[in-house]
Amino acid sequence: MIYRALVSFSGLCSMAMGETREISDKSIANDLLKAGYIEELKETKIKKVVQSKETKIKKGSSKK
Repeated sequence: MIYRALVSFSGLCSMAMGETREISDKSIANDLLKAGYIEELKETKIKKVVQSKETKIKKGSSKK
């Protein structure tokens, strides 16, 4: 499952605020969810994040 960090944290799993990543260990994910450190991303949110990153890359790239 894909999750987004609501705050920065480190430990067995480390993420910066706003970072998205897959956390395959269910016990770690459940602990972080209960603590309010991460949120589970639904399919529609994942698509929006990917599109947003693609837009930033296109705007930032320049050809010489």
